[in-house]
Amino acid sequence: KHFSARALEPLAHTSPSFQSCLSTMGDCKPAKGKNDLDTVVMTHPSGASAEIYLWGATLTSYKSPCGKENIFVSPGAKFDEKAAIRGGIPVVFPQFGRPDEAMPQHGFARISKWTITELKSSEDTVRAAFTVADNEASVSQWPHKFSLAYRVELTATSLKLSLQVTNTDAEAWPFQALLHTYFCVSDAADIGVEGLKGLSYEDKTTGGEPKEEARDQVEVVGYTDSVYLNNDPAPKEVTIAAKGGAPLYKLSHTAALEGAALPCDIVVWNPHEEKSPGDLPVPAYKGFVCVEPGLVGKPHDLKPGAVAEISQTIFPVA
Repeated sequence: KHFSARALEPLAHTSPSFQSCLSTMGDCKPAKGKNDLDTVVMTHPSGASAEIYLWGATLTSYKSPCGKENIFVSPGAKFDEKAAIRGGIPVVFPQFGRPDEAMPQHGFARISKWTITELKSSEDTVRAAFTVADNEASVSQWPHKFSLAYRVELTATSLKLSLQVTNTDAEAWPFQALLHTYFCVSDAADIGVEGLKGLSYEDKTTGGEPKEEARDQVEVVGYTDSVYLNNDPAPKEVTIAAKGGAPLYKLSHTAALEGAALPCDIVVWNPHEEKSPGDLPVPAYKGFVCVEPGLVGKPHDLKPGAVAEISQTIFPVA
């Protein structure tokens, strides 16, 4: 059963003077966030809302119409346009982890300043789009030309995130990309992730040891860092649920390369106390679980002019 996530569509072309449609249909406009940093605030007529920082194009809030926050941000997160924002939905590109030590952990997209390309409202959807491309700083770390386009779509019942990676260079290059989504939960030890049974995965807590998932519900009771290697190009649906109980979030994920659907890998992560970084003060790890879609099981080659895409659609249930 699918969760009715729409297929990815090309991002609309817009003039440098981006469009902002502010009406009773919804609200989507530039704003200021913490430390006076530039953000975009999206408000749906239903009361659902979202906020995205231009630093890293990091979404830091997605609230349901009832006001419930669905996205976790660390109480120790730094909003200084130097470090990545701890929490929210960081954009990971062009590497996952740090196989190339010339680049920062998870690449440079999440520590780059993005540009707004579109702000728009329709009868049922509020949409914002952002872009970033190669520059002097990126080329000094990764000598390739690229363009990233990121679209956020808010409805009364869902939030859809779509990332497009375009090779604007004259030769092919390898890449990895991922959306590092932090979901709010009351206690990570009391939830489980469903929909991964039967997949092979790399358990990074044991050095990347390959395993096969036999559990109907993957529990997050300790340090968890698992990369699930999907083998089906159909939309990958995953549920975050109370342990042995009701669903909290239903998620649909897609990936594509040069217009052809690809299996979308899924990462489940929680550092627990032993691996909590300095900007995640203990016991903040209890308040989230990361379920992250991407193309990360291996580097993928992108030809000149070709486009790769990943998406995540979030349906809060509780």
